Amino acid sequence: MLTGESIFARWHHRWTVNEHDLGMSLTLGPYHSYTNLFYQIEKNQPVYVYRENEVRLYRDLLLRSYKPAYGLVEFTVYPTTALSAWIKSNYKDFYDQFTIYKDINLIGSINGGYQEPWSASLFTGQIAAFLTMNDDEDLVVAATGVSGPVVTGGAYQIFDNCLVRSNWYRVEWKLKGKSNQAKHSHEWDIKAGYRFYNLDEVANTLLFSFTRKRMTNGAYDWRWMQNSINEFELQLPVSYGEKGISRFKIIYGKAIPFWKWMVGLGIGVIYENRRQYDRELKQFSTKKEENWNLFLMPFAYW
Repeated sequence: MLTGESIFARWHHRWTVNEHDLGMSLTLGPYHSYTNLFYQIEKNQPVYVYRENEVRLYRDLLLRSYKPAYGLVEFTVYPTTALSAWIKSNYKDFYDQFTIYKDINLIGSINGGYQEPWSASLFTGQIAAFLTMNDDEDLVVAATGVSGPVVTGGAYQIFDNCLVRSNWYRVEWKLKGKSNQAKHSHEWDIKAGYRFYNLDEVANTLLFSFTRKRMTNGAYDWRWMQNSINEFELQLPVSYGEKGISRFKIIYGKAIPFWKWMVGLGIGVIYENRRQYDRELKQFSTKKEENWNLFLMPFAYW
């Protein structure tokens, strides 16, 4: 799997309409491209939170998200994921030419572990600014975060790197944030909810995911949680007669400075316990099978 923060283009703009903020953004990249539109539902005073402890920071944002102040509509495309699945679904002979060992395929390696080629989302929630003390003992905004419910859906899913037509959706509670400091980059994304696959052969699941990135640009830091990316996803089946774990994904990556970038290498594993999809028969197998996928993940941030 190849991934990272390779951004081809990024654009954003904000307006004020009847004293309410309105804005949109567009981000283009090979792994994750998206555009969104947000609107300020209620004109309230900004929410500020002062916490030095990271866990308490997440907790405070969660407690303050009970009353939505913002709404956001987002459309997301995973270009390399969609391309990899499209090639295997439509040009299997060409796809197989890139198999280098057993089930290891170079085109399949760019899939990225996403379960869909694209999605559309609706989010409502609260935005907060996190304060910290600088060297002059002044309070400054160190990060911003959002929290609230999000509904995501699409018309295609990916199984065994093949496109499968299915109207699916996810309902989740989301905590997401990003630091505002120049040299120190800290991002987090925590989600818990339910995924409806809309397929008789695939169990619907409860899901939990946690993604975290922490970098100090231009600095070597070999501590476990510094200059690193961490990703964890767990799905548990809730359909009748299903048990165990449907899917989990774990990724850990370490970065070092290189010129103006932070470049690194991640190691990850994806485990799935579900019925396998046959591209030629266009159907799932009758019995569940366990499948492990170990991968390397180069990445770069700037």
